[in-house]
Amino acid sequence: MKIREALNDARKGVVYPVYFLKGNDHFLQTFFIKKIATEFFKDNPIIKNFMHPDDMKGSEIIDRLTITDLFSSKQIFIIRNPQRIVGKAKLDLFDFCRKPIDNHILFLVNDDWKSKNNFFTKLELIIEPINVQTPFDQEMKKWAKYLIQKKNKNTHQKVVNMLVDMAGDSVKHLENEIEKISLNIGERSTIEIKDLEQFSGWKRDRQLWEFLLAFGKKDYYKTILLGKILISNYKTMIPLIYPLTTFFQEMLFLKMKSGTFKSYQGYIPIPPSVKKKLPYFTNGFQEKQIKVALYLLNNIDKRLKTQATTDETELIRFISNVLK
Repeated sequence: MKIREALNDARKGVVYPVYFLKGNDHFLQTFFIKKIATEFFKDNPIIKNFMHPDDMKGSEIIDRLTITDLFSSKQIFIIRNPQRIVGKAKLDLFDFCRKPIDNHILFLVNDDWKSKNNFFTKLELIIEPINVQTPFDQEMKKWAKYLIQKKNKNTHQKVVNMLVDMAGDSVKHLENEIEKISLNIGERSTIEIKDLEQFSGWKRDRQLWEFLLAFGKKDYYKTILLGKILISNYKTMIPLIYPLTTFFQEMLFLKMKSGTFKSYQGYIPIPPSVKKKLPYFTNGFQEKQIKVALYLLNNIDKRLKTQATTDETELIRFISNVLK
């Protein structure tokens, strides 16, 4: 189920007793819970209970979830990583999902969209999951427009597209950038491209993420054009070698893991908009192509540091060998 569908139901007065949020975008998780809580409590104080199986015994979680007071007070319960509840408490939790208690709303939250855990397989037979995975570009653009409108601002579609390319790896990141832009332009109502270029480091790195996106899409001529611009800016190809090496190393990792392991969640020194598209780009390259690219980059790095060679020639030859 999409967030929009569940929120439309809530606005019509249909608030479900149990929600299963599946996906790792914490902004969407928080946004959804807040909207449901507002509809559920109306003008009354919102009471939330956060429970984590790493901090509480399963029996304690179930006790808190099932105990009601004399006044039948409305309450919300949020359990993150419910699959860590084991034994009888796990069975009791499934029973609660089948027969919830009046005036109690339970949110079960799982960050791992691809999880095939037996717990979630059984849970999805009881509850349809709500997708809180970071949206793809088209849906992210709708979020960008929504967040801009919330700031009482407006903008052109080109600016929206650039915002998503720049900060569309999560809705939270997007919100933070829009917040900074809004503060920066003050009372002016329209966000312009020049406002994006005032971000620290953004203008400098702009062609870098565009270059990597073009490379990932195998757009030969655009990759050549942007590569030449970057070399002109940097005066050498050396600053491109590190992000290119990381770019192909991450694709090789994705090729080799074949869904066996979780995606790497640590720091990757490439732009977020490129990082988000790595699984898509990986499908377009053969493993042999990726290994060749890494081999060529290693040799280029050595030549640039030890021999008299032309940076632009090295770049064009590299792009041709990998994409042609």
